[in-house]
Amino acid sequence: MREISFRWLSNQRSLNLRPIFEGPAHFDTIHSSELSDPTEFTTPGALILTLGLAFEDNEEGFEHYAASLTAAGVHGIGFGTGLAFSQVPQALVDACRRHHLTLIEVPRATRFIAIMSAVSQEQSRLNNNAQFALHRQQERLNKAAADGIGALIAQASKELGAAVAVSSTSTTVSRVDHGGRSAEAAAREAAEQTGRGAGTSTSAGATITSVFGSTGRRFAVAVTRTEKFDSYARALIRHLAGLSSLLLDHPDTTAQTILGALALDAQLAGLDSPALQAAFHMVDRHGSIDLVHIAAPSPSRLARTLSELDKAEPVLFARPDHDSALIALPPGAAQDELWSKHARYLRVAILRNAQWQELSPAVASALTAHARSLPMGTTSPYSSAAPSWLAEPGVPEALATRRARTVDVLAAHDARHGTELTETLRTFLVGNANLATASAELGVHRHTVRARLDKVEKLCSVDLSNPVTRAELLLLSVSA
Repeated sequence: MREISFRWLSNQRSLNLRPIFEGPAHFDTIHSSELSDPTEFTTPGALILTLGLAFEDNEEGFEHYAASLTAAGVHGIGFGTGLAFSQVPQALVDACRRHHLTLIEVPRATRFIAIMSAVSQEQSRLNNNAQFALHRQQERLNKAAADGIGALIAQASKELGAAVAVSSTSTTVSRVDHGGRSAEAAAREAAEQTGRGAGTSTSAGATITSVFGSTGRRFAVAVTRTEKFDSYARALIRHLAGLSSLLLDHPDTTAQTILGALALDAQLAGLDSPALQAAFHMVDRHGSIDLVHIAAPSPSRLARTLSELDKAEPVLFARPDHDSALIALPPGAAQDELWSKHARYLRVAILRNAQWQELSPAVASALTAHARSLPMGTTSPYSSAAPSWLAEPGVPEALATRRARTVDVLAAHDARHGTELTETLRTFLVGNANLATASAELGVHRHTVRARLDKVEKLCSVDLSNPVTRAELLLLSVSA
């Protein structure tokens, strides 16, 4: 649960709460109990709401009550007045001072359920904000990774407010110190051990290590800082480890990857040579292939997918491009089990049993558009004849003109302001204009999706309640 400050709670005017003593500044859970000793049923960091019914005839018991709660890690008490006690007992106030417990008076007119509801809504808001921030941080790490491992480690240090290092068993690949701390020793030690990485936390700080390596060398990423790592920081560290693995352990520079990408590029460029024919015969001797376009949510997810695919089907050509890839496989090889481990994160379009000599930029573009039109987690066959009208004279020019006034405007706004209007619109339209579906796929609240769509309407001067407009924008989005 996300931490909430007692000050925030006291400032909720509708609750009419009155702070009496300020102990710990935050709490992360809240519940009510009328037990004289509720420690068996509470958790550290809690705020307990009580009417003090167990102490109506025993105010001396507040001393033991406060001591027990402090020992259990409870951070505060919300004491309801107007029923068993007309005001907060002085014995409880004194006990909270001695044991450093935050104490807040809850007037009789304020229901405990109203306080719990307000806390729940605030925690949901904080969680949504944290999830959105994590997504932005992951994007910034993705961009940094394009400039190499040094830039990635530097950006990770900035995002996490921590010292970060990546090492192999023999050397430190990159390190950035922070606040007088260094993660180099932890990274070297983790790389030399046989474990998979772990997290440690002491009074002096916290460290997390992640170990990877499958090409004869072990690497480890270590992150250390004074504050403990919450679940979102841990998720960002896992993302960092995935990108580091992509750069160090699974670089797209093997001979087969290079030759495969060159073969696909040459074919798309319209070249025709015996060498190109010989290259494609490595995939199939009969001139046909299964052509697949895979779109992933991030470069690291794509790298892991291609790694799994390469293990399952070593005879393939792949042309990766940031977070998507065009892949040529032997005919009949494009089966779901090749990428099943990552399927729920992917959009996959398959053109089966195609003649490799007919592979062209138009075919690749149409396959890409089909993949982009799919909901996440979907694998769909594609018929090359279906979108043939897109290539008819005048159609591409008309689409480009209309796209410049709509989808391209959103893309430019996203680039300038770091927003996600383009992806939000596409997800909303592909999901049959269902806010709940778009919200679930984007990982944000429905109100956030609605606010983004309002912005889309203003920027593009369109009405998304019009089904014809939605159909037009869907075509423009998936064919961009």
